[in-house]
Amino acid sequence: MTGIGSRANRLRPPPTLNETERTIFIEIINSTNPQHFVRSDLPLLVRYCEAHALCEQAANELKAGGAVIGGRPSPWLAVAEKSNRNVVALSMRLRLSPQARQPNNPSRKAAAGVSAYELMEGDDDTR
Repeated sequence: MTGIGSRANRLRPPPTLNETERTIFIEIINSTNPQHFVRSDLPLLVRYCEAHALCEQAANELKAGGAVIGGRPSPWLAVAEKSNRNVVALSMRLRLSPQARQPNNPSRKAAAGVSAYELMEGDDDTR
């Protein structure tokens, strides 16, 4: 169980993120150990959340409109490919991918649970 004092160690979503990106940010922060990210990780984590949200948007557009429009490839194919590539690269750098999480380092500990206070805090838009 995570103590109340541990929430001070977690990064906060910056106000520049839209709702989808902010949700992704909070899910990532709450699913990792409080010490997993440090302040200097914030720019990469923000780019990851933006790329992830864009990748989801592209996938939805492709589902709705199809991969071929009027005999030509949908422009969303390029968006999906590039944003997916960014998600994969950043997930490795941020140690979010399955490969990066492998316990090849015996000192790496499993992610700590999230307290109810931290979950409620994620819904607070006053930051």
